[in-house]
Amino acid sequence: MNEELVMKYIVACTNLYGIVPVEKVVEIYKNQNKEEISLDEVERFLQSEQVKEKLEESFVYIQSNEFVAEATSEEDEKENLKRNAAGKPYYIPGKEELLRFIDEEYFQETPEQVIVKNMLREDFGDQLNVEEEVSELVYNLQVSGGDFMMELSLFVSGLELPIKESERYIPAIVELADATRLWENRGHTMKELQQH
Repeated sequence: MNEELVMKYIVACTNLYGIVPVEKVVEIYKNQNKEEISLDEVERFLQSEQVKEKLEESFVYIQSNEFVAEATSEEDEKENLKRNAAGKPYYIPGKEELLRFIDEEYFQETPEQVIVKNMLREDFGDQLNVEEEVSELVYNLQVSGGDFMMELSLFVSGLELPIKESERYIPAIVELADATRLWENRGHTMKELQQH
């Protein structure tokens, strides 16, 4: 078993889905690689303290046959995410794209993000790190567990613009959120799920 590649799949899938069963990672791995691995083999591999520590360095925890991202490791957050994700299909990108999710800060650039960035540049020029603001917004949306309104109001109030000016961000942020890969959608965007 290619242990290093298995570790990469575990981290990438956890970063994409927030919570993912061990057997789902094994299934994805087997579908994308020629190597045959079994669930038993992976479960034995996961018994090692060294493996657990290595995963925890990437903010991934093993909890009852699931990999759980640190950002959702609190019991109520975990249950909320599981409830919101229940019954939704997994988004499974190709191997190259999937492995980009090893970086917990990775997300796909979208035209909707560019629109928000341009609005911010227009309003703030160089006074604001636009890339950082939008990255933070996308990350917060991904891990929010479905609390979109809270994330929207936090972002807009954080801009400290007059109400009229800040209101024009709302439709753009709604569009951005609909095009963001969310944990509660098992890695899908809202747009993709609406097309199913």
